[in-house]
Amino acid sequence: MQGVNNLNINQLTKALRAGTIAPVYVVQGQERALVQAAQEQLRQIIPEDMQSMNFAQYDLHEVSLGNALNELAEPPFFGDFREVMISNPDFLTGGGKADGDVDALTNYLKAPAESTVLVLIADYAKLDARKKVVKALKKVAQFIDAGPVDERQARSNITQQLRASGVELDPDGMSVLFSRTQGDYSAMVAAVPILRTYAMSSGRLTARDVERLVPKQLNDSVFDLVSAVLRRDVTQALGLYRDLLAQKEEPLRLISLLESQFRLLLQVETYVSRGYTQGAAAEQLSVHPYRVKLAWGEVRKLRRADMDAAYVMLVNTEAAMKRGTVDKVLGFELFVLQFAK
Repeated sequence: MQGVNNLNINQLTKALRAGTIAPVYVVQGQERALVQAAQEQLRQIIPEDMQSMNFAQYDLHEVSLGNALNELAEPPFFGDFREVMISNPDFLTGGGKADGDVDALTNYLKAPAESTVLVLIADYAKLDARKKVVKALKKVAQFIDAGPVDERQARSNITQQLRASGVELDPDGMSVLFSRTQGDYSAMVAAVPILRTYAMSSGRLTARDVERLVPKQLNDSVFDLVSAVLRRDVTQALGLYRDLLAQKEEPLRLISLLESQFRLLLQVETYVSRGYTQGAAAEQLSVHPYRVKLAWGEVRKLRRADMDAAYVMLVNTEAAMKRGTVDKVLGFELFVLQFAK
C-alpha cells in the first residue's frame, strides 16, 4: 500500500482499479452522492464473499471509538486486507471531544498496519486542523473530496452518467433539472435513474420530459413565491400560495421558509454590494452557490427598501398568526395585498 494524496471520486476509481490501496482514507465533505459513491468504492476493496470476515463498519454515534480500534489490531482472515470503516468521527471537528481513544488512534496513524485499511467517513464541511489526530491524518491518509460540486462540473457529470446509458439530455432539459433540484448535485444524481428509464427507448430527454419527471422542490416554489411578492404580482403570489396549501403545506411553515428566503436576498445584497463574489458570498453564508446565484439575479432587479419593507411586514404577519390575532391561512394573503398597495 502506498500514496498520500488528495483525490476526487474519479481519481479514487482509477487508483483502486490500478490496485493502489492506501492504509488510511478520509472521505471529507457533505455532498451526499459523493460520500455514498466513495463508501461503495472503498467497501469493494474487500471482495464481497470475504466481507463478512474482513469488513467491519462502526457508527461512533452508537459505539465507542475504542471498539473500532480493536478491529484495527486484528489480521485479515483468509484475505489480503481487513477494512474498518468508521462514520461520524466527530472528534475530527471543532465540536468533537478528544479522549484516550483518540490518542490511541493518533498513535496508530504513526505506523498503520499494512494489511488493514482504515476508512473515516467525515461528512463535515471542515476538520479542525489544530488537532493532533487531524495533523496525523494529513501525513498518512488519502483524502477523498466529497465537497460541493460546482455548476459546470455537475452538468458535465450528469451528462456523462446519462450518456453512459445512451441517453442525451438537451441543454434546456439540463437547465430545468438544475432549477428543479436547486443545483443540489445529490438530488440531480438521484433523478438520473428515473430519467434514464424514461428515455430508454427514445434515447433523448427534453425540458418537457424533465418537468414531467422531476418535481419542483419546496424551496424552488418558495423562491417563485417570493419573486411574485416583490414584483407585487398579487395574482401569481396568491395562486402559488394556494397551490402550496393544496399540497398540505402548513401556513406557518411556509411563512418561516419565506422569511428565510427574504433573509437570503438581504444577505446576498449586502455581501455583493461590499464587493464579494457570488462564490465568496455563498461560502460566508454557508449556502449552496446556486441559491446565491438565483438570489443575486433577483436582487439586481429590486430596491433594497422594498426588500426590507417586505421582510419586516412578513415577520409582523408571522407574529400575528402565532398570537392568533390573524387567521393562519388568510395571514399571508393579507400580507400580499397590503404589500402590493
